[in-house]
Amino acid sequence: MKKIQLILDAILSKNTFEYMLIDRNMNIVSFSEGIENYTEKMTIGEDFYHYFPELIGYEDEIHNVLHQKHPFYTLETICKNGYYLNLSVEYYSQERVMILLHNITDITLSKQKLLQSSNESVLLNNTLEKILDKQNALLFLCYQETIVYANQKFIDYFEIENMQDLLTNLKIYHYFDKELKSYTGLFSALKSEEKYINIKEDTFILKGTFIESTHILFTLSKVTELSKEMHTDALTGLYRKSYFIQELEKFLEIREPYAVSILDLDNFKCINDTYGHVIGDIVLAEFANLVKSNIRREDVFARWGGEEFLLLLKYTTVENAIKKVESLRLLIAKHQFEHIGQLTVSFGITYDAEDMSVDTILSRADKALYDAKRAGKN
Repeated sequence: MKKIQLILDAILSKNTFEYMLIDRNMNIVSFSEGIENYTEKMTIGEDFYHYFPELIGYEDEIHNVLHQKHPFYTLETICKNGYYLNLSVEYYSQERVMILLHNITDITLSKQKLLQSSNESVLLNNTLEKILDKQNALLFLCYQETIVYANQKFIDYFEIENMQDLLTNLKIYHYFDKELKSYTGLFSALKSEEKYINIKEDTFILKGTFIESTHILFTLSKVTELSKEMHTDALTGLYRKSYFIQELEKFLEIREPYAVSILDLDNFKCINDTYGHVIGDIVLAEFANLVKSNIRREDVFARWGGEEFLLLLKYTTVENAIKKVESLRLLIAKHQFEHIGQLTVSFGITYDAEDMSVDTILSRADKALYDAKRAGKN
């Protein structure tokens, strides 16, 4: 009984969830597609409490999360539309909080069954494996550096045809850090925390849990769409600065040649003053699409803020980087923007050098941008 209970408790990590974003007025801003499994058809702008009256009476707790007095608040085990859920309220931004809905139906039902039976082997074979296979998360269990079990979602995602592929070819720890050499090392690197990991084209939350001090249960919860939303600028659809910094830090570690450029739209204040901020926003979005469609897929283009943007050119020499930036400058200067006609952009660029930090790189590029502005812009 104790072993089964330990495994079930380990699965209670966030491995099956949907999400909503709500604003200060408790109105729904966005939500994941699967959330409507638990409630009626949802509408953007509708009052959150209309769909989840269970949180009425907990307004102070939500207020504390929004103002960062507490990092999160959890309401455990509510029943919605035949499902058992945990609701977690987490800080998202100064204007919004995020509601995570963790589906614990199978776990709750299995615990009820555990109370009704003491036959460990029957429960382990018939109930526990069904629970593991039904999880939306990818689960795998390691013993002495070998994967000894993986649930069906894991097998399907990695297209595993036989156990030999699972044992010899798949090394999940390399997705987290290419320097790692074992699953024990991966568990130590996680430090009992949930960490983001990129696999193929997806983003997962990875967590490791010791079971009976001999096995390690790893859970991979796909958060690709949520991660994109958190790292994407709403106006332009580009990455935010936080994501740009993450990518630059990763690239510095692998010591491959690169260049970083800071772009600033010339005289943008005049556009806002002349045409209004709505047109100004349209110009920013059009500019973002123009640049994004003329860089490589592996390059990273992000909005720093206002009319300033960041560009990471990967695997390139300084000569090629300068040619690329110059071609973008000419492309933008010739482009006819829908509402304002032509505009120009100034660039500052810096390239790979020994022992440079992210702060140093951005400082050098920013100084180069200042020099370009002072020299006459464009």
